[in-house]
Amino acid sequence: MKMLDIRAKVSKHMINPAPAGELDWWQLPEPTAEELRLSGGLQVEDWPHARQVAWLSAQLFEATKSLHRLNADALRLLERAALLHNTGMLIEVRRHHKHSYRLIRDASLPDFTDEERYEIAAIARYHRRALPSMAHEEYAMLSRAARKRVSVLAALLRIADALDYSHDGRVLRVAANTELCDAERWVLSIWVRPLADLDDELEQASEKADLFEKVFKRKVRFLIQD
Repeated sequence: MKMLDIRAKVSKHMINPAPAGELDWWQLPEPTAEELRLSGGLQVEDWPHARQVAWLSAQLFEATKSLHRLNADALRLLERAALLHNTGMLIEVRRHHKHSYRLIRDASLPDFTDEERYEIAAIARYHRRALPSMAHEEYAMLSRAARKRVSVLAALLRIADALDYSHDGRVLRVAANTELCDAERWVLSIWVRPLADLDDELEQASEKADLFEKVFKRKVRFLIQD
């Protein structure tokens, strides 16, 4: 199932909650055949988390469209990076973001050129820890336009990853609260599963909003919706 199909299917369930068991495919610990194809055979340590982060990344892309003005091709890069951001966990936890970069860089990802694959690898590399820097060879080697895309998309991925910090899909939806957004702050409304606590997710998201605030020159604020 392609990520576009995943977004469409999950979007329907966000509006009309599914009966128990209907979303079992989303929670499966193993990848689908299509996910294996999209990943170029790479594995991740938690497929439900990977799916959730890809879903949240796509929503954040839409929520910030007026800021980044990127097209659907950039969204494809973000979705694939989100799906594979933790593939390096299977090698080492502490530096898994760097291992993710190398694994994705050297993989055979379908539907992408070599240059696009390098961008996907760099986006995944910056989903945590250090921000993009010209001191990093993997970032400096990219074209100027690619570096800008990587910074923007990694900024969104960092927040998406944080919003699933508990790895249980408790965040249902994210959208820009346009009435509260201005030149100094960007307000993201968040819908959460009933009775779910979001303290850890919000703490992590605030910390990992560092790249977002650097790229977009706006503070991020999160608003929980009833």
